[in-house]
Amino acid sequence: MVCLVVMCAGVMQVRAQNVYVSAGATGGDGHNWETAKATLEEALTVVGTNGTVFVKAGAYSTTAELTIPSGVMVLGGYDNALTGTDTSVRRLPGANLHWGDNTWCTIITGATTHRIATVNGVLEGCVIRHGYSNTFGGGVLIDGGNAVVRYCVIKECDAYNEDPAAVPAEGGGAYVKNGGTLLNCVVTECRGDKGAGVAGGNGSLISNTITRNRPTDCGVVADYDGNLYQTVVIGDQCWMRENLRTTRYADGTLIEEGTTTSSTVPYRYRGYVNPLTTESFNRCGYLYNWPALMHGAASSNTNPSGVQGICPAGWHVPSMVEWDQMLAFVKSVPKYRCNGNESYIAKSLSDKTGWSEYNSTCYAAWQQESNNATLFSARPTGYYDGSYRGYTYYCDFWTSTQNGSSAYFRYIDYTSTSMSSSTWGQGYGCSVRCVKDL
Repeated sequence: MVCLVVMCAGVMQVRAQNVYVSAGATGGDGHNWETAKATLEEALTVVGTNGTVFVKAGAYSTTAELTIPSGVMVLGGYDNALTGTDTSVRRLPGANLHWGDNTWCTIITGATTHRIATVNGVLEGCVIRHGYSNTFGGGVLIDGGNAVVRYCVIKECDAYNEDPAAVPAEGGGAYVKNGGTLLNCVVTECRGDKGAGVAGGNGSLISNTITRNRPTDCGVVADYDGNLYQTVVIGDQCWMRENLRTTRYADGTLIEEGTTTSSTVPYRYRGYVNPLTTESFNRCGYLYNWPALMHGAASSNTNPSGVQGICPAGWHVPSMVEWDQMLAFVKSVPKYRCNGNESYIAKSLSDKTGWSEYNSTCYAAWQQESNNATLFSARPTGYYDGSYRGYTYYCDFWTSTQNGSSAYFRYIDYTSTSMSSSTWGQGYGCSVRCVKDL
């Protein structure tokens, strides 16, 4: 009899049970809506084997990857405490107008630093946003024969590896393996090195809508010198992810290295990098004056600009309106905004290193390790006006658009919260990024 009690006690510790979660709860025992847990992390630590976690509509942020064990169900979209677990009042993600509404949906948000969940059990009825993985499944990894993600929206998640020499990450929204199932879900606006929306093997995809997902890049491009450049897809455009460092045009014409400014003679400059090493130069590239940029082409502010200029074949110099298009897309994506402000996008465009320190919220130089969500990798290489200025403080990019005897450029400085525009004299030296032809 004593042995039986011990065995029962042992079973009770892992017995199936219902656990309730409500955003803003005070963190009770989770046995009902009135004493609900406040977070999914708390609920998953107490649910036991074969239990169910009921989650009210609301906004939930994860500070680390969730693990949903085999046999456990996490069910989102419940309305309020009065309806208990009545499935007739569940609010599942439906039309796009509800996907950002936390009064309607259960919205689980990562910090663009970790995958939202590894699912060996069941995840149902949630919106999953802003997850990241450098291996498999930016939103969810669905692993195992009992693993199911169903009736969910997986949105704005990423699977990419910032190191181009590393193994590509797969499945921007979801990665399905070992018999797992993705069922009746929407996967949208995700990115992946391989499989922008969904990837995997030995799994089932049933009645899903997989749309508007993008690869992280459009391949590697080479200049006349044989330099290779990584690329990044931003919205409907593909940009070089690195500053140009060619010494020749695509037709083989040499671009002279200058020691002074000129508004007529094409020049390139590189004396700003300190110390000047092969590695630092490859990261920063040359500065070029506007005549070198344009290679005899006329000013353009069309989209696309139609100006190949200094760029490799199949690529062109972006106009002001092409930069506008890119910036408008970045501002439209919530995870690229700092503190939720659509104008505060400098950090998401700026490289993670190289900026002079500036400890103020949302500036490019603030908490640099959290920069570069877009992978644009803007580097503070400064400019040349007869002297080299602004290295580690400013990144300045030429456009193909003239303004009288000057020309427009785009810039971020180390105390910027956004990317701005101004004009330089055409003899100044700035960095160059190229955009792929349509």
